[in-house]
Amino acid sequence: MKNDIDSLLDSMFRGGRLQFRSSQQGEKKGASQGEASPLEKAASRGESAQQALQAVEQAGDNLSASLQESIERLTQEARADMADLERHLRQDGVDPERVARNTGAPVDRDMAFQVARQEAGALVLGQDAFLDNLLIAFKRPFVAGSEEKNPLCRVAVLGPHGTGRHSALRCMTASLGRQGILKSPKAVFLDLSRYSTADSDRLFVQDLYAALKSGASTLVLEHWEKCPASVLSMVAALFREGEVPLAHRYAEQKGMLVEIGTALVPGAVSSLSASGKYLFLLTEQPVAKLVDTFGAPFVAALDAPCETAPFAQKDLEEIARRELEDLCDRSKRQLGISLTFGPEEVSALAACFTPDQGAYALKAVADRLYRVLSEEKLRKNLGTVAGRILAEEGVFQVEYVQSGISVRVGEKTSSGAREAAIAAVKEELGRIVGLQPVKEYILSLEDNFKMQQLRRERGLKADSPSMHMIFTGNPGTGKTTVARIVSRYLKAIGVLEGGQLVEVTRADLVGQYVGHTAPLTQKAMQAALGGVLFIDEAYSLYRGKDDSFGLEAIDTLVKGMEDHRDDLIVILAGYSREMEEFLTANSGLKSRFPNVIAFPDYTAQELLEITKSIVRGKGYRLDPACDEPLLAYYQRQQQEGDPRTNGNGRMARNKVEEAVIACSRRNVRIPEEQRDLELLLPEDFGFSSETAL
Repeated sequence: MKNDIDSLLDSMFRGGRLQFRSSQQGEKKGASQGEASPLEKAASRGESAQQALQAVEQAGDNLSASLQESIERLTQEARADMADLERHLRQDGVDPERVARNTGAPVDRDMAFQVARQEAGALVLGQDAFLDNLLIAFKRPFVAGSEEKNPLCRVAVLGPHGTGRHSALRCMTASLGRQGILKSPKAVFLDLSRYSTADSDRLFVQDLYAALKSGASTLVLEHWEKCPASVLSMVAALFREGEVPLAHRYAEQKGMLVEIGTALVPGAVSSLSASGKYLFLLTEQPVAKLVDTFGAPFVAALDAPCETAPFAQKDLEEIARRELEDLCDRSKRQLGISLTFGPEEVSALAACFTPDQGAYALKAVADRLYRVLSEEKLRKNLGTVAGRILAEEGVFQVEYVQSGISVRVGEKTSSGAREAAIAAVKEELGRIVGLQPVKEYILSLEDNFKMQQLRRERGLKADSPSMHMIFTGNPGTGKTTVARIVSRYLKAIGVLEGGQLVEVTRADLVGQYVGHTAPLTQKAMQAALGGVLFIDEAYSLYRGKDDSFGLEAIDTLVKGMEDHRDDLIVILAGYSREMEEFLTANSGLKSRFPNVIAFPDYTAQELLEITKSIVRGKGYRLDPACDEPLLAYYQRQQQEGDPRTNGNGRMARNKVEEAVIACSRRNVRIPEEQRDLELLLPEDFGFSSETAL
């Protein structure tokens, strides 16, 4: 349209005067130059000059409207792009207004690093040397320089749990980002324990891609000890080479990394690069353990490590004081409860520190006390009250006065509930007839756990013995019942978090086609995490060397036990002889089950006690005349019958079921006034009166 207007004006004005041409001239020009002007076209159509000018004005108006529409559309698109950019910046933790203010403004880099160090030091106490080394790690690429394709740093952050490593990394990244030294104040933490199954490398690739594309300046990987070898190899490559080559073909679609298989698409992603990122690997293990796991080239590629140190007593007391001040502040602001505390409470809270939990132990106490106060506020509809934090024998309470009455609330209930849970499980275990050696072993688990926990609290090396078990014995000897009690008992004493019992057999673990077994077995283990996986008739998993599906389930089970050794206990159950053969199916199987517990057959006297217990449970009474014939019956069955079935509780249960049915038939045949619907007689068990006598 613009070219038409230009040619039209050229044809109209020559030498400052309006020009007209005949149709013939227009035809000659059109023939010689290839195209007639709009005015010539109008003339050729026989239109007047006025009509031609009106056409020109209309074309100009159309052009003006079109240009205005284009400008408005481009303006709207630009505003939308800016809004989208600002939204992404805020999601990445970047303040767009700060960026606008800092644009073009000189940044005093040395002063910025000093500010970051001061802010981290005010947050993380007692770790001056660690914070100095961490600051050097952030400063190193600005002094020594770095290649564009490489990460800005690669550092192993060492030290025990709860010594301020996470807080220091977050604080320094945020401070340097806020001051414009780093591109973003955001730090992303990837928990590698999430990728604990053998096929989780794809999930790790997705999460790593999202972390690298998030705009964060700092990427922190932790808990590498719990991830499989496939993920460890990618972590090693990320730190060693600065990028992770991808084993599968991916492409970016709508901001996500999508596996494309063999499809041909533009922009396929073959590797993930950590260029321009600060990389940190958090671990509680020493450098020697990194060498054992990742190899010497990996450690050689790292910058100087940063390691936290044990807290001094004055640092612990300062941390405790801050936690109590924070508790007072939250209580007053949120609950309307004004609290005070003294030096005794500061010392008592500092004493709650354990090397195993670190400073988190202090925060946990304060959080529990805050929850207690919140419940008190809710249930009693408290107004504005004043109180004092008290610590007596390591138990924290709050004392406040309402309507002239002094009230104390605290955290005693949690420990009391735990002791009650342990007592309830012990009582249930005690009600089981017989199995005395089994009971003694189960109860000994608590003693060992307490001693190892005490060693950790004192900073001593604590052993975590394997608690995986094998229950051997005939069916009906109480193996499943004891397994259920064990799961609850281990939760009550603190070994397990969930305490659930997941019962499976071969059908739940072994698939029907290639590639089906491993996911089934992994699914069962995932369901049991935090509790107990109980595999009944476990020997059926191994049907010889040609049973590839069963062997795959066993191999997956062994690998899962290693990956989840802190939050999963596996109990295998089966016949003694068959279980011995089963343990030869995998070279690492026997070593992972050091606790083999034999469940003996019940004696005739124990079967009689079981019978009485079952009868009571069903709401019946056992006539005393039944004792001797039942005892004789059980003795005879054990001597003459199948030892795999006649020395167990199922025989007693079946005998009671028969007696209940016979009792019903007997009572139907006699007058109503003579009926006793709760009493089981010898004849109900099939014993004659002579046998009963």
